Amino acid sequence: MKAKILVVDDVDTIARVYTRFLDRQGYEVRIAFNGEEALDIWERFKPDLVISDIKMPKMNGFELANALRKRNPEQKIILMTGYADEAEILEQQKAHGYPFFTKPADLQITLSKIVKDVLEGSYSTE
Repeated sequence: MKAKILVVDDVDTIARVYTRFLDRQGYEVRIAFNGEEALDIWERFKPDLVISDIKMPKMNGFELANALRKRNPEQKIILMTGYADEAEILEQQKAHGYPFFTKPADLQITLSKIVKDVLEGSYSTE
């Protein structure tokens, strides 16, 4: 059974590139362009993993992650950012169980590995 992943990013190009890459890796993937849309899709799709940008309109990635964890405390979430100042914040968030990567990410090395590790439960915040 394919793992289901929801990719959330307000930048259409990035969202589609990541979605296409993950689809080719054998995952069942859906896409959302903001946090509110992601919550609606999440309710129907029930993904194993949510990969979300931080800076988005309507609801940022931290707000989305917190809303998802309220609905399902076991929801696996990866946050991503293209901003160096947010990367420092994300480093602190690892202690709260939110792995992250910075964009642009090397799809084959970074994205593929972190997704695999998080889905398998072998991702470590240390």
